[in-house]
Amino acid sequence: MKIKKNMVNGIIVTLVLALFAKYLAVFLPKLGPESLAMLLGILLGNTIFANQKFAAGIKWAEKYPIEIGIALMGLTVTFTTIKTLGVNGIAFILIQMIVTICLVLYLGKYVFKVSKKESMLMGAGNAVCGSSAIAAVAPTIGADDNQRRTTVATVSLTGVLLLLILPIMGPHLFGNHNLLLGALVGGTVQSVGQVVGTASLINATVVTYATLFKMLRIIMLTFVVLVFARMAQKENEQTRQKNGVIGQSQKIKVPWFIIVFALFLIINSLTRLPKGLTLGASNIASFFGIVNLAGIGLNLKFKTIKNSGLTFLSYGFVIGILQVLLALILIKILF
Repeated sequence: MKIKKNMVNGIIVTLVLALFAKYLAVFLPKLGPESLAMLLGILLGNTIFANQKFAAGIKWAEKYPIEIGIALMGLTVTFTTIKTLGVNGIAFILIQMIVTICLVLYLGKYVFKVSKKESMLMGAGNAVCGSSAIAAVAPTIGADDNQRRTTVATVSLTGVLLLLILPIMGPHLFGNHNLLLGALVGGTVQSVGQVVGTASLINATVVTYATLFKMLRIIMLTFVVLVFARMAQKENEQTRQKNGVIGQSQKIKVPWFIIVFALFLIINSLTRLPKGLTLGASNIASFFGIVNLAGIGLNLKFKTIKNSGLTFLSYGFVIGILQVLLALILIKILF
């Protein structure tokens, strides 16, 4: 999308906040830059930068850089990850993701009574990679901005909770078994940054294993997007039939950045790319993830949080707890 003159101020504010969060994270590693960007954004977006003159630019910075970041993530992973983790590791992640998505959809419909689209966004965010997955799924299911912001905030806050709990609970349960600790962190924590931050509070080897498990979840992003897109399409068709509307069903629209992500993943798996290129892609994708959360925080108003209420936060925290319990059960069975 073209940057217009009225967007410049908001874009600058969002980028500066993202850079500040990245700098501040050096002194507050337990929170990480993503969480700091979002929390500071919520505070500043409801006070200093509540003026409408920032709104257009903040909205642009919230939505478009993350698309580039998601596309570049394809250069940071390869199919070699699958081989590295082995059959048990692959089974662990696949079962963890499938059951997590099923639990999220079930609880959203029957317990917490949230909309189907919000449940899908929560499923993607928790099962795959936090805000990046939510940003990827949102346009394919027609979710609005408030639904996207609320789910990102909830998933990110759940990630902060896990970041504080897992470095204490993990070693208590698994001792110095770094592979199992990596599976626990990499299979449950939402964003890539939070995975690295959580694992680094244990030890460097756990960071390596946790990242591998997390990368496999990211590889599955394209499939998750397609599944949710098909679910949304089917629901729309049923709605049209109930309303007596007859027409040709719409094709599933896959966002450009998901297609590029898949292409980059294949290229990176088949060709040995320069380390500088993959490292650069990783750094840019990581920073754009921080920009995304800074923008979401700046755009997320207290009124929206109040309207979503304690119910939605409880929904997120319950899913986080269930994810950890599921991971512990699967680790016990598979490893």
